[in-house]
Amino acid sequence: MISEENDQNEANEPVSGYSQQQPSTFDQVWQMFLETDNKFKETDNMFKETDNKFKETGEYIEKTIQSLNRQYKETRLSLQRLSKIASGLGINIGDASEEHFRNALNHLPQLGGITIEKVDSLRRRYKGLEGQFDIVLFGQEEIIVVEVKHKVHPNDVIRLHDKNIPVFKQLYPEYAHRPVMGAIAGMAFNDTAKVLAVEKGLFVLTPAGQKIKVLNPEGFEPKRF
Repeated sequence: MISEENDQNEANEPVSGYSQQQPSTFDQVWQMFLETDNKFKETDNMFKETDNKFKETGEYIEKTIQSLNRQYKETRLSLQRLSKIASGLGINIGDASEEHFRNALNHLPQLGGITIEKVDSLRRRYKGLEGQFDIVLFGQEEIIVVEVKHKVHPNDVIRLHDKNIPVFKQLYPEYAHRPVMGAIAGMAFNDTAKVLAVEKGLFVLTPAGQKIKVLNPEGFEPKRF
């Protein structure tokens, strides 16, 4: 009886669902190593690609900076050339303006009722002073110092009145007994400069074709220094 019960119990014992895991084979482990190695290789390639991108970006930035430096140097050289041209052009314009007025004044019989007998250009150094005078008109008694500018500004008027004419009188003591007057001549005038010149008793001259036009109002009396 007992043995039958035991057999019966053993036969009725439930079977567990757990089964022991089989150990990995060498091939499975090797395959895992291969897969891991591939992952490392993929990661390494990604790092290389990223590094190449950085290098390409660095090269692009360096090339861009070099290009900008070249453009800066070329622009600077162009500006230097333009500056020299502009400077030379300014000198040529000044010379051309001076030559125009000299030729026109050579054909001007009189200015402000003063008969013009000679047109000259003077330069002298005397007792520590030095002066250059573009055009000087000589009448029988009067002398008119003419300052020529391409475009006349107020400072040009003030310089002629306050400095140039007084220096002329000091540099040429032989003319001390003769009255000296001033004239400002320009191809163009700042409006303020024109008014200021008249107020200071200076002749105001501008071109009219190949001739000279006097801009002073009727009844104008020039200042005698």
